[in-house]
Amino acid sequence: MLKAESLRKSFGSGRARVEVLRDLSLEIGTGELTLISGPSGCGKSTLLSILSGLLYPDEGRVIALGEDLGKLDERQIERFRLQHTGFVFQGFNLFPALTALEQVVLPLNYLGLEAGSANRLARMALEEVGLGPRMGLRPASLSGGEKQRVAIARALAKQPDLLFADEPTSALDSQSGQAVIDTLHRIAREHGTTVLCVSHDPRLKVHAERVLTMEDGKILSDRRPASVEETST
Repeated sequence: MLKAESLRKSFGSGRARVEVLRDLSLEIGTGELTLISGPSGCGKSTLLSILSGLLYPDEGRVIALGEDLGKLDERQIERFRLQHTGFVFQGFNLFPALTALEQVVLPLNYLGLEAGSANRLARMALEEVGLGPRMGLRPASLSGGEKQRVAIARALAKQPDLLFADEPTSALDSQSGQAVIDTLHRIAREHGTTVLCVSHDPRLKVHAERVLTMEDGKILSDRRPASVEETST
């Protein structure tokens, strides 16, 4: 589903150049919630950006759904992200003037869906994340947890093969964060979506099928929490 081979990435120039990823390789299977954890500055978000095609590595390659992302031009990779990937960010990235329903319909319009189909898929996604009664509200009338669930619904409505989440619970209180975690886990389990999440939130480790711990641009450990293994047997 998603494979990285010998990734290297540096930022800066001259003596100030910092190597963020160091010969990093990994494979991620279908329908799993995989957590990437580690201290700030270890390269987590950079890795997520490269795996999702938002950033190119200096060396190495990423194979996603059989496509070598490094061989796609800018237009092709934008189309690939639109058709096959969903993104959830810490800051929600919602438009203040749009209702929850309109937020979710918007990317479906870019896919060229007929208005009725786009509206139906958007409503289904909002119902799935528990926001059916709130879909007519704008962001100012929604809580932080609800805003993040709108963002998840927006990604989910496209029925993506790959869902990338960057610190999706860091701005939320405990209850709202738990609701978001439960939603991400359910999406992986019920939709067969590959969910890759970067987070400092220890609660995610309980729900993740796989936990990758990074340090200094490398994967320090790769494990499957016992609680997940036990529930799957």
